[in-house]
Amino acid sequence: MVPFAVIIMLAVVLLCGILYVLLRGLPGESKKPARTGDARPSTKDMPAQGDDDRGIDHASVPPYGDPGDSAPSLQACLTKGMALVFAVEDPPTGNGSSLLKLDDIGDEVRQKVLSHLGSLKNFDTLHKLQRMVGDPQAAMAELSRMITGDPMLTAKILRVANSPYYGMEQKLNSISHAIMIIGLANLKGIIYSEGILNILNEKSFHRDPTMHTLWQHANYTAICASYLGYLFRDLNQGTLFTLGILHDIGKFLMMKLPPLPQNDLAPAGTYSPSWTLEEEEDIYGINHALVGRLALQHWGLSDLMVETVSLHHIPGYLNRDELGMDHEALQYLLVLFLADQAACLIADESKGADTGGGTHIERLHPSYHGLIDRKKLQQLLIDRSLLGQLREAEAIAGASL
Repeated sequence: MVPFAVIIMLAVVLLCGILYVLLRGLPGESKKPARTGDARPSTKDMPAQGDDDRGIDHASVPPYGDPGDSAPSLQACLTKGMALVFAVEDPPTGNGSSLLKLDDIGDEVRQKVLSHLGSLKNFDTLHKLQRMVGDPQAAMAELSRMITGDPMLTAKILRVANSPYYGMEQKLNSISHAIMIIGLANLKGIIYSEGILNILNEKSFHRDPTMHTLWQHANYTAICASYLGYLFRDLNQGTLFTLGILHDIGKFLMMKLPPLPQNDLAPAGTYSPSWTLEEEEDIYGINHALVGRLALQHWGLSDLMVETVSLHHIPGYLNRDELGMDHEALQYLLVLFLADQAACLIADESKGADTGGGTHIERLHPSYHGLIDRKKLQQLLIDRSLLGQLREAEAIAGASL
């Protein structure tokens, strides 16, 4: 009798176990995102959020993705694309001299840019918020007070935290709780998005596909720069994120600049992000890198920010010995250049574009190759938390529209 009772109990336990496994496998049972694929990465997999907190070595994190998701495709795209970046068969095209010669810009063109900058709103508020977000010692209450001073920013952050991506069972009303839910990395992206659009007096962002394309690329570049910073020691993550966000600020500004009088091929408001530096110069008399230099100088940002943003294409053209940059500044410049190329590859992959020909990729001048640990670069690019952060940023961008 006893053995029969034991058998019955074991059968019940087994049946319960089977039911539990089946129920967990049913779609829609869990309100939390999965940890792979389109997942929000776990806290331990995400980059340290403080500017100087570098406790995680992302090169040690296993490759991301499951066989059923798009991770292997993106991984292959990044691997193939970076091989093109380091290819030496084709020498870099152009000389990049115009990136270094702000003094050669005509007075009329320079005045147009400065006049446009003078009509824009002040950068101070955004700069203060960026410093606060980048400070690992910043108190959550102080950060919350700064954000709640801007009703539009507050509403956007709460809307993102309450979006379906995070699957909260109850609506959040606390800005402090919302910040903890979305994380500081994503908070930076939201702050910069709102702040830059506010500075630019941009009201038609949601209806402008060019603006969307530029912002997506800037966000991708910022995230990639934060990860690729691990190529070198002691680079500031907050600085890298900011460089990624602002590296193409000149393109945002050029969308509102009038073309040269003799140029009737591109009427005002028809700027294309795909134009080359040479095409920009032909149409506007200046390229986006130098417009960015003028803007960041006007807003009073650091010399490191000004120089790195204005020279972010230079590693594709000029021997490093001709730059005259100190070693640390050169490392920031290299990380930004590589993050820019990775962001182009990610955008092309998300659109199903063929990057095999390297159409949007700039080759790195051979003089820089010895500064990069190619194996570590490859490991960082296939980091599963990088893909998670990129996908989370996409979800947040959609939720914040």
